[in-house]
Amino acid sequence: MEKKTKRGPLLYVSQTFLDTPVKNMQEVFTNRQEVQLPIEEPQLEEESSKKVPEVSLAKTEHKVKEVKQEEKSKSNNEKKRTFNRVKGFKEMNLMERLEYLSNFPKALPPVPCVFYTDEKNYQGYLAEYSEQDITIRFPDQTIETIPFKSLNDVLMIGIKR
Repeated sequence: MEKKTKRGPLLYVSQTFLDTPVKNMQEVFTNRQEVQLPIEEPQLEEESSKKVPEVSLAKTEHKVKEVKQEEKSKSNNEKKRTFNRVKGFKEMNLMERLEYLSNFPKALPPVPCVFYTDEKNYQGYLAEYSEQDITIRFPDQTIETIPFKSLNDVLMIGIKR
């Protein structure tokens, strides 16, 4: 039997000890602060109290009701302003649909659509849009331009899997 002896490494790699790498971390943080609309309700109450003491009781009661209705309508308008409902694609008219597709976020993949005209239907992506022409890019990367007047409808067909 052969004697087995301890040997050193056959290949020695010299490694220098460098300084640890500098870590660049985020130093600045910004936060959007919500803009609060000035509250106008105290002014409305003052105005209503100024308007109430006028001619007779019947008229004042009628005016008080009108002032209350105005306050309710103003508060409803303020509520409506804070929540802007976005129209669904099916609820939009043709111009709004084309505008929506042309301003579609670049971070998302383009949405395939069906463009209905008098002659035939085109299935592809909206490439460009102007008031006279619409340019459609097909899945095989060919491009066709059709006049806006011949376009009847646009429907999104979603992402195919």
